[in-house]
This record gives sequence, structure tokens and C-alpha cells, in this order.
Amino acid sequence: MNKEQCSACKKSTTSTAGVFLQIKQDHQFLCLNCYNDMMAEHFGIGFENITFNPITLKDSDEDEHTFFFQTRLIGYQVIMEAKEDLDDDKQGYQFSVLGDADDDLFDLFKVLFERMRRALSQRHIEASDLTKYIMTSQDTARGYITSGNDGPNENPLLVIDGKEIEWHEFGKMLSIYEGFNFKLEIFDKTEEK
Repeated sequence: MNKEQCSACKKSTTSTAGVFLQIKQDHQFLCLNCYNDMMAEHFGIGFENITFNPITLKDSDEDEHTFFFQTRLIGYQVIMEAKEDLDDDKQGYQFSVLGDADDDLFDLFKVLFERMRRALSQRHIEASDLTKYIMTSQDTARGYITSGNDGPNENPLLVIDGKEIEWHEFGKMLSIYEGFNFKLEIFDKTEEK
């Protein structure tokens, strides 16, 4: 993973643990703490950066998933995210919650943690001999949409149960439902449905 040096505090961190900004003609990289401090000063609000240690949770198959947390101030709101740490460049579970900038971050963390726990206790896909995966008997798939290594102009990449599912693989999963109706619902990453 690429390392960047924060323009403000000069600490080196991964590029995913910060924000790239362009202020006039000046390009800057700020670590999340410096970015949050800048946003708090700009909006005239008090905000305390709190770092949450990584945690490891087990899913319904007893597999372990380690999550790292980021908190980012966006105007008068704060977004807290948990991203699964994987050894390769694959994408795993991701969770987000949105709150007000003056909310207690520990309370927001509790909401995020419960959302993670609920999601990890469910399984939407399972291995199959016919295709790589099939949907479980609930006939529901939940996950998030991202882009693959080919970039945003190619087919989307889905992450379901913390596993990357290519668009054509998802199509194969759906082919056994030929003749059925479906409902595709898309909602913000900070919502839970």
C-alpha cells in the first residue's frame, strides 16, 4: 500500500488513511487527524480525534475478520468506517455510520460495532459446484458495489459476505432464478437495510 507524508504534521501514513486535497493550485495530503482538525477549525466546531484500535470478529462460519477504523469529519457530520484488513489487494467487509459532529464517538462506535456484528452473523452466499457461489436459502444478497482493478469504467465488482464477486459471477448466481421477479434496492453506505 502506498505511503504518503502528511503536509501538516509530516507523519507518514498509508494513502487510505488520509485525504488528498487541492487548495488553489497546491496539492496536499493530510492524515485524517490533521484533516479533521482543519475541518473543525473551518466550521468552528469542537472535535476530538479518537483512534479506535483494530478488532477481530468471527463470522457465522467462525472465520476471523480484522477491521481498522477511520473517523472523518465532513462539515457538521462525522462518518465512522470499519474496513476489513486483507493481506492482498482484495476488498472485504466494509461498514459505515453517519452521525453529527457533536455526537459522542464512543456511542457512534457502538452503533457501528452492532451493525458489524449483525452482518457477520448472516450469510448470503455459499460455495457451489454449479457456479463459484450461490445465494443461500434466504434468496437475498447484501453487500456493496465497488470497481475492480480495471477501474470505474468496467463492470462493477460486488462484495458480498466479505468476498469479491465479479459482475459475470453474480449473473451466473442469478441464472438459476430465471422466470422469477426481483427487487434491486440501492442505498447509502451509512444506512442499514
